[in-house]
Amino acid sequence: MALGSALPGAKGKTVEDQNRIDRTVAPGCAIGLYNAGECDRHTKASAERRAELRN
Repeated sequence: MALGSALPGAKGKTVEDQNRIDRTVAPGCAIGLYNAGECDRHTKASAERRAELRN
């Protein structure tokens, strides 16, 4: 999978959208495209968004 190929169409309105966003960010974190602080912020923001979507 190419970096970012999961993102098109994701709007952050569903858990599946959040999964697509996470699948876009995770490889960038793994290869060092984003720094540790950016990856930590995404992880926290993703968890918060998932909690919002469950309610």
